[in-house]
Amino acid sequence: MVVVLDLRKGELERLGAQVLVVADTERLAGAQRVLQDVFSSRLVRSVLVLAVGPDLRLPPVLDGESRRVLWVSDPFGILWNADTGEAAHGPGVSAEAILIDLLTQPEVFDEVVNSLGDIPYGTASPGWRIVAGRIDPEVLGQAFREVAERFDGPVQQDTATFSSPLATALPVLSGTVDLPSDLLDALIPEGPLDQLHRSAAERIDQAVRALDDLGYVHNARARAAVVDKVIAAGRELAKFRDTLARLFEEIDHTDDNAAEQLAAHGIRFAVPADMGHAQIVGELRADLEAALAERKSVQRMVSRYRLLADHSAPIGSRAFVGDLWRACPDELLNALHAPAEFPATFLPRFVFWRRSRAWWREQLSLGPARTALDDLRSMLERVAASEWMLGQARMHTSDASRTLAAALNEICAQVSWTLTDWSTAETGQAAASPALDEEVTVRLRDRGGQLREVITGDLVDAVASWLEPAWTSLEQGAYRDAQVGLERRVDETLRQYRDHLTHRGVQERPDFGTGDTGRQELVDAVWRQSQQVVRALRAQANGQMLQLCGDRDLAMLLRQAYAVRFAPRAVRGQGNPPDVVWTRSGQYAGTLRLVPLRPGTVEENWSEDGT
Repeated sequence: MVVVLDLRKGELERLGAQVLVVADTERLAGAQRVLQDVFSSRLVRSVLVLAVGPDLRLPPVLDGESRRVLWVSDPFGILWNADTGEAAHGPGVSAEAILIDLLTQPEVFDEVVNSLGDIPYGTASPGWRIVAGRIDPEVLGQAFREVAERFDGPVQQDTATFSSPLATALPVLSGTVDLPSDLLDALIPEGPLDQLHRSAAERIDQAVRALDDLGYVHNARARAAVVDKVIAAGRELAKFRDTLARLFEEIDHTDDNAAEQLAAHGIRFAVPADMGHAQIVGELRADLEAALAERKSVQRMVSRYRLLADHSAPIGSRAFVGDLWRACPDELLNALHAPAEFPATFLPRFVFWRRSRAWWREQLSLGPARTALDDLRSMLERVAASEWMLGQARMHTSDASRTLAAALNEICAQVSWTLTDWSTAETGQAAASPALDEEVTVRLRDRGGQLREVITGDLVDAVASWLEPAWTSLEQGAYRDAQVGLERRVDETLRQYRDHLTHRGVQERPDFGTGDTGRQELVDAVWRQSQQVVRALRAQANGQMLQLCGDRDLAMLLRQAYAVRFAPRAVRGQGNPPDVVWTRSGQYAGTLRLVPLRPGTVEENWSEDGT
């Protein structure tokens, strides 16, 4: 970065490797001490002095090989052909700000300093033929408004499904896939609940066998034995159901004591290794970064993570108590507790006997009892897996995804507000200076849609960098800390991006960028198809250019010139001159002409106060 020391505005606050000293010619003559401090600093590698005004006088520190001076005697300039000597009026506007902006590009600064080393006395008058790459303020303002609407538009709906082969936790915790079979084996063999379940199953089996064994010829005692076994089966089934209901009520959500309580009832409690906080947040991060790489709407991701928060949040085992009663209703238990009697009218004929036993089998409800028992166990296994074993993991997923959605929503609001402010600031700004060719600026006016896509892509890329510090907080469950400093980070990046657009343009990827959606197409359409850029880069150094001096000062210039050719590095391609300096800036392309001064033109001031 080139540091600018403008002696007309105040003292230097800091130094860097490259220093551009700007001063009017009157003040420069007395700047001996300031310049000595600059030249003597170990931080400074090269110094370029831009002297503006008539009657160039230099202090002693600029004498000798260290002198690198550009003299702008008249910043309005004059159109001059160094070969023929022909001159004409310039555009009538000051080009000083453009020249300073151009010289603060590190690549151009270094090339100018090197060229001045080959020029006698290291002093020259600058001139140019330059094509401006600045975006028209009206076009840029419109692009800012449209991008702002994208970030703060209606929340787009998205699903909370996670089908990525790299994700293992989120598909389970979001309900996208079924619970793993190993989690559904909830009962510890020979544990209290396993024994209750086995006892109920055995009682039902015994009642079924007793009924099957009831022959054509039997007595009242045989029928009473069947009834007794049905009642015993109903008693064990009710005990199993009621035990589960109490357990669902007592445990509800898992806490520090849950594992001990569950173990006492003979239920496994082992959180899967791939369902930890780090795994969950890692999959959330991978999902978001993949979506950002695909340039999905940030508002759409807000919707996605809100849905995930809703789907993954545990509701507690108490919410399933009613399902236990629906699986094993009181009506079923009543039928088991007070079994129907065998048909009173006993017909001796065998066909009626079979029908009577079939009717009694249906009335005894042993089939529904078996189904209810299986449903109760299945419900226990699902609740144990989803609400107890995965309860903490689901809670973390819900809280982390909801926090992530809130952070993304905050980003959208801040980006939208800032871009709206930028759009307002562009209103009324002047277009490209008449001191420059405007073809690229004109071409950009027709590329508003591509410009919007590039800016949107850049800011979507920035989202990942803004969230970088938040992932550690989410892993640790410090949800409030996840958004700490977010506003500051967004603001700082947006200020840097504004400066990037001003000085480097859209064709250069910002430092935080990872993709180039539409950028190359924009460069090809705007820069590489510009004939003015080609002509400016191939301009003859002695041909007609805007020379930054007055008409009377032309007599002080030699009719020879040195050329510094430069263009944005995004424009590199075939057909360019071999000596072009490729810059990171996207604002200018063309040729800077350096014309040496005639001997004796520069007056050296040997006093320290400028007298």
